[in-house]
Amino acid sequence: MLKTLENDHSTASFLSTYRLQEPACDAVHGLSQRLQPLWNALAEDRTHEVRELAKEIMEQKKASSPQESAAILGAWALAELRRGAIEAAKCLAEKSLACFKDQHMAHRILLTTCLARKEFAKAYHHLSNTPLPTSCQPWDHALTEQERHTALAAWAWQLGDWEQVADHLLIAFPDGLEQMPSSLQEDWFKLALYRGFADQAADAASSLLPLLSESEADAMVQTMARSGWTNQALSLYELAYEHHRESELFRRRLVALNIKTGRLERAHVLSMSAPLKMAV
Repeated sequence: MLKTLENDHSTASFLSTYRLQEPACDAVHGLSQRLQPLWNALAEDRTHEVRELAKEIMEQKKASSPQESAAILGAWALAELRRGAIEAAKCLAEKSLACFKDQHMAHRILLTTCLARKEFAKAYHHLSNTPLPTSCQPWDHALTEQERHTALAAWAWQLGDWEQVADHLLIAFPDGLEQMPSSLQEDWFKLALYRGFADQAADAASSLLPLLSESEADAMVQTMARSGWTNQALSLYELAYEHHRESELFRRRLVALNIKTGRLERAHVLSMSAPLKMAV
């Protein structure tokens, strides 16, 4: 789970690897006769067929409305994106937006092209300055408020803007830590370290400790102890010891921290419960 707790935000984590979902292409209802074959081909990843169909429709100007033109160009852009043709996907997505601005699909594709180039600042600026559409076409895949702010948090993370990360995560997950998946709780813990918030780090750690092995839990709490957050580290080692009663490592850590904080009676009780080996 926690591979490293050093202050290196580039380490693989929920936020450093977060990507917007590709627009949904299967089980899409209410499509026109021209759009249905395109979406069927996208659902089955027949990208060449999508490109040929879209090209034919656009060249012959068969689209019945700006919205349908936008959908066809969006499907074509998605096919190019899947092929790894980033520049072609970007161009087609921009044409799709020119036809019909009130959509999510083309924005998802443009943002993905930014990420492919590691243009995190550009992606952040684009999404933060793009108002959400007022309605959603049958072919479109809405970008939820949670997706939007999780993505913005992820790109702020890449840019090292810790305050923006925290702000966006609290909007994306208004119920706080308990609403976040455990992999994101790890990032919240790291974020608290970067920002110097001991109690927030302790709250995240207490949620994660039951899921961690002895060595992972020790690495997490030692990070807090090395940060000078002795009282929080002591409380967390007590919690960890509850889950790993057989752990001599945690008992030894507790003895040392209780002595350091003047809790000599607790240190004596822990040291007398069984012989302690010298730390290696």
